[in-house]
Amino acid sequence: MNPYLTLAAIGALTAASLTASAQFTVDGKASADEMGTGPGKYQLAASYSGNHLDADRGVTALYAGYTATTLNLMVVGSAESASGSSRAIVLYLNTKANAGAPAGTALIGGNDGTSPLKHKPTLDQKVDFGFRVSVGPTSGMASDVYFSNVSYVSDKPLTVPGTDAPTGQGSKSGAVVTAAAGTPLPGTKYAYLNTASLTANTNNAGLEIEIPLSSLGTNEVLKAGSTIDLFAAFTDGDGVFFSETLPQIAGQALALGANPSFPGIAGTQSVAFVLSAAPLASHSEVANSFAFNVYPNPARASSTIAYTVPGGGQQPVSLAVYNAMGQRVRTLFSAKQGGSQQLPLGSLPAGAYFVKLQIGDQATSRKLVVE
Repeated sequence: MNPYLTLAAIGALTAASLTASAQFTVDGKASADEMGTGPGKYQLAASYSGNHLDADRGVTALYAGYTATTLNLMVVGSAESASGSSRAIVLYLNTKANAGAPAGTALIGGNDGTSPLKHKPTLDQKVDFGFRVSVGPTSGMASDVYFSNVSYVSDKPLTVPGTDAPTGQGSKSGAVVTAAAGTPLPGTKYAYLNTASLTANTNNAGLEIEIPLSSLGTNEVLKAGSTIDLFAAFTDGDGVFFSETLPQIAGQALALGANPSFPGIAGTQSVAFVLSAAPLASHSEVANSFAFNVYPNPARASSTIAYTVPGGGQQPVSLAVYNAMGQRVRTLFSAKQGGSQQLPLGSLPAGAYFVKLQIGDQATSRKLVVE
């Protein structure tokens, strides 16, 4: 037997095995070794750096990832309120191959007023599935965690409520709940890991969801290059939306209400996320259109960030710095701007970073090395 052919075959089998075994641990947190590129790794989809109407509680980041058999979503947040009332993290998903509720349509909750997803927001994206975790207050029990979801993938007209069912009761310690057969997205795993506050949330804890691709019913295999649409928010126990959403609404300081209509708000409140083999996918064509640059790079002291807001008018701008784990380490700007801009970055510890710029509904990033 040709030894070179044997080694090549072994190498091919090993590579295939590594690809097939890439997976996430569903435990309610996006750990450092789950951040990166390719299958089995989370990438940042959106972040929030605005005010929190429930002090030091809410959501801060949205991650997405995939394997050969699953779609994995993570909303980083701390939902246990000291107010004595429950809070909730909600997440809406669109996959391109399914027929769900069209963008600009008021979503229909469950079949009655007690539905966990009874609120009816109007989103900027088509919606196939909605998810929710309800978390009891600090005065409650460790088991006050309830998962639910709703499916808008149906041959029924949209005047009929979506199929809504509680998925199960979890715990604040990250216990996994698996959706049973006969519920929307059977086999989907849910976990919520609690932290006392956002200040204490240093390990990317919150709501984690792992969806089997076979339950999604898509007509394509999710892989590098596939696009999904995502939107997440923080609500009270009755579905009243606070000010914070993922993606962030620039300048939003007041609660959005029970049934907000996002198409009436400037910008696009939806993340068109491309599953990518590159960290914080840089989208070079977008960076070029913004004249986006970070210099000097590598840097020994402070760098300067330069960019141009296109179109001649003002648009919502968000600028932040993330470390190699995908954690936000500095928020530089979040408001409306127009024209050419330059901002000092300030000093950072030695290491690798990504400077993420979002203007309107388009986002890009630049890698920065600090020596």
